[in-house]
Amino acid sequence: MAIPFRNAEHSSMPAIAVDLRQTERHDLSHAAIVTVLGTVVQVLHGQIRNISEGGTQIRLSEPLAPFTLVRVEYDDNLLLGEVVYCQPEGAGSLIGLRIEHGLFGLTQLARSMQGF
Repeated sequence: MAIPFRNAEHSSMPAIAVDLRQTERHDLSHAAIVTVLGTVVQVLHGQIRNISEGGTQIRLSEPLAPFTLVRVEYDDNLLLGEVVYCQPEGAGSLIGLRIEHGLFGLTQLARSMQGF
């Protein structure tokens, strides 16, 4: 996540974005279904832009407020996370998520569970 930083001594200088990410970011381009949790069912279709160990960035057609809890489904994967930022991008919004839990390869997991 980039946070604007401005030196008080040089307030006339432009803000510098400081990236606080601790793991490498991997660019992606995957369609995703984003479901807002804890509300009347709100399902949005978006595009995953990048992903790292603890987060992901998704472009949506509408904004989501920080601290909103979401479920993200893409390919055969499921992520649960929290919105940490939302910024306008063209006609949509760029959403940053902190991922709390992830399930990967759900089809294989379901097959494995059939024997129980």
